Amino acid sequence: MNNRYSHAFKMFICFLGISVLIVLVLSVPFKAVANEQSLLEVQVENYINEHQEDIAGLATIVIDKDEVIYKMAGNADIENQILVSEDTVFEWASVSKILIWISVLQLVEQGKLDLETDIKTYLPQHFRSKTNFDEPITMSHLMHHSAGFDDSYTDLMIYRPSAINRLREVLEEADINQVFVPGEVVAYSNYGSGLAAFIVEEVSGMDYQEYVRKHIFEPLQMTKTAIDPEQGDQQWVKEQREKVQGYSQARQLINPNLYSLPMYPIGSVMGTATDLQKLLEALLAEDENPLFKYNETLDVMFEPTLYYPNTNISRIANGLFYLPSKSQYVYGHNGNSKAFSSSFYVDRKEQRGVLVLTNIKDEMTFTVGIPELIFGEYEHRKVHVGLEDSSQWNGIYEPARIPRSGFSKVYGLFLRGEVEQSGSDELIMNGFYYSQLQPGIYLTEDGPSLYSLDVYSEHPHLKNVLSNTYSDLLYVPTYKHYIEWGGLILTVIAAIFSVGYVVTISLRSLSSKKPQRFYLFGQHSLNLLMMLNVLWIVYKTLSMVSYASLKPFLTLNLAYLVIAFVYSGFLVVKLNSQPLKKLEKRVWIMTVACTVILCGNLLYWEFYF
Repeated sequence: MNNRYSHAFKMFICFLGISVLIVLVLSVPFKAVANEQSLLEVQVENYINEHQEDIAGLATIVIDKDEVIYKMAGNADIENQILVSEDTVFEWASVSKILIWISVLQLVEQGKLDLETDIKTYLPQHFRSKTNFDEPITMSHLMHHSAGFDDSYTDLMIYRPSAINRLREVLEEADINQVFVPGEVVAYSNYGSGLAAFIVEEVSGMDYQEYVRKHIFEPLQMTKTAIDPEQGDQQWVKEQREKVQGYSQARQLINPNLYSLPMYPIGSVMGTATDLQKLLEALLAEDENPLFKYNETLDVMFEPTLYYPNTNISRIANGLFYLPSKSQYVYGHNGNSKAFSSSFYVDRKEQRGVLVLTNIKDEMTFTVGIPELIFGEYEHRKVHVGLEDSSQWNGIYEPARIPRSGFSKVYGLFLRGEVEQSGSDELIMNGFYYSQLQPGIYLTEDGPSLYSLDVYSEHPHLKNVLSNTYSDLLYVPTYKHYIEWGGLILTVIAAIFSVGYVVTISLRSLSSKKPQRFYLFGQHSLNLLMMLNVLWIVYKTLSMVSYASLKPFLTLNLAYLVIAFVYSGFLVVKLNSQPLKKLEKRVWIMTVACTVILCGNLLYWEFYF
C-alpha cells in the first residue's frame, strides 16, 4: 500500500510540475502582448499630456486586437467647468458618411443595389437631377466622389432653421452643378454622399433615419447616438448636447455652435464615444457580424476600389479614405463641423482601430496625430526607377472641390496653392517640402500624415492634376490666376476711391455752384451701398444662413448693375457737355472707371445669384 501511494504521489508531483511548466510557457506571449498594450497606452497618454494645452474636450478610443484603450481629457464646457465624461456627446460631422456606405453595402449584399448601375435606375422618375453630361453616374462614382459635382457653401449648416425639409427636397434645391464628366476627377462631394443616402431610401423603401436606426444602431445597441438633424430621434442625446460647447483652436468659445444640417446624412450624427466604439468593434470583427449577412461583405468594404492615378497606391475603399500609414491597410474618415472635429480609422489586417472626438473646430493635433501614432508613418514601397525632373509640375493649383458657379465661387481663389521645384527632383507647396519617392509621387514630413502624400499626373483635358486624400487639385493657368487677383485688387482700389470721395464731399458739403459733384456723389454713394450689400452677403454666408435668405440681397446687386449701367451712360454724356478743369475731368473719368470695375467683378464672380 505504501509503495502504491508513493508511486501515485510521484506521478502527481510530476503532473503538477509539467502543468506549471506549460502554464509558464504559454504565459510568455500573453505577457508580451500585455506589455505591448501597456506600452501603446503609455504612448497615447504621453501624447495627450504633451499636447495638453491644445485640448478643449477630447475622447479617444483605441482598439488593438482584444485590448481597448479609452482616454478622456479636458472639458465639454470650459466656462462651466463640465468635464468630458462617458456621457459627453460629440458631433461626428463627416464621419457620419460611414453609415451611408455601410447602408449601401448592406443593400448590395441583398441584391437590391448594384454599384456599377446608372443611379437613374434607382431615382424617382421626376427627381430634379443636377446632371449635365450623358455619361451615367454610378454608385461607385458617388463612393469615390468622382460623379463630377461641384461644391456649395450655402445651405450646408443652418442655425435654427425655420423648417426641416425631407432629404429629396434638400437635394433638389441644392445649389450644385455637375461640372466634370463622371470619373474624370475626384472632388469631395457632400451632395454626392447625400444623393447616395437618398438612393438608400428609395431602394429600401424606408426613411434614411429609420433605415440606419433599424439596420445599424439597433443591431449594435447604439442607444446613445442620434442621427436626426434636430436630435428628435434621441431625447437623451438632445439634452446632453446642451451640456457641450464648441471651441476654436485657441480654445475660444464658438457661439452659437449647434447647427442643423439640411442634408443630414452627410454629417448630423452625434453621440458618445463609447457608442461609436461599438461601430468600431463591428468593423474589426472577424467572426459573425451584426451589420452584414456574410463576413465577406465586411472584407470587401475595406478592399481598395480606387487608386491614385498611374500608381498601385490605394485611395478609397467603398467610400472610406486611405490613411497613409506603416501598414498601408488603414481606411476611414475625418470630420469637421462648425465647432467639432472627429476621426475614425480601421486596419482590419492588423486588427487595430482608433476613433477621436473633440469639441474643437478644424482640429488636427489629435484627430490626425493620434491615428498617426497608432498606425505608424507611411512607408513607401520602393520601385527601382529613375527620378523625374520635378519642374514639370510647377504652377498654380486649385481644389476641384469648389463652387464653379454662383457668388461663392470666389472662395476658390483663396484656396489656391503654388507648386515650385526645389533642387532637381523635389517640390515645395504652400511652404511644405516634398521629397520625390518615384516619378509623380511626392511625400512630405512637414504636414500631417493624412495629407502627406501627393500624386501628380497628366490629364487629357485638364493638363496637370495633383491628387491628395480628399480631392484632386487642378492646374490653373498663370495668366488666369493673376488676372482674377488683379481684378479683385482693382475692385478694392475702386471701393477705396468711392469711399474716399463720399467722405470728402460729405465733409466739405455739396456746393450748388458745382452740380457735377451731385452727379459724382450719387454714383459713388450707389457704389458704396453695393459694396456694403456684398459685405453683408459674405457675412451672412459665413454665418451659415440658407441660400433663400440671401436671394433678396443678390437681387439688389442685379438692380445695382442696371442702375449703374444707366447712370454711367448719363455721366459719360454729361462729361462731354460740362466745362471741366483737368483735375475734375480726371475725377469724372475715374468715377466711371470705378463703376465699370465694380460691375465687371459683380458679373464675373456672379454676385447676383
